[in-house]
Amino acid sequence: MLKKIIIPALIFLILSPNIFAEDNLPVPRWVSTKNLANMRMGPSINATIKFQYQIKGYPFEVIRQNKEWRLVRDPLTGTEGWMAKQLFSGTRYVITSSKPYSYGYNSKNKKTIKAKLSFGVHGKILNCDSNWCQILIYSEENNYKLYLEKKNLFGVYDYEIIN
Repeated sequence: MLKKIIIPALIFLILSPNIFAEDNLPVPRWVSTKNLANMRMGPSINATIKFQYQIKGYPFEVIRQNKEWRLVRDPLTGTEGWMAKQLFSGTRYVITSSKPYSYGYNSKNKKTIKAKLSFGVHGKILNCDSNWCQILIYSEENNYKLYLEKKNLFGVYDYEIIN
């Protein structure tokens, strides 16, 4: 009976070497929140809450990590704090970074301006090449697919290609 329990457990541990390891993802990197998220003073559920973020898809830059927690930086304020890794999604979002405006175009060739976006507008990345990102911006009336220059966005690095 004991062999029936021990052998499958050993096989599981051998075949899953990274089950207890830290993430092998690069640092720094960008991540986005799944939903409501608390930024804390330290890497513990008992640490004081610094800020509460209520926007799904808010981008953060991970600047340090351990097994369960990420030290992140808010791109708009520069505020740093700890957030649990399960608060983040693999879906990428951005925030416009140019003051007073960023321009959204119908294509990468800049022929037609489709939108004039204020600082801090939030959108979902559809794809990015070396200079441009196609972004989906949700509004109450419509959804807009726009091309924005990467240099005008928080939430994506210049060198990243996203498909």
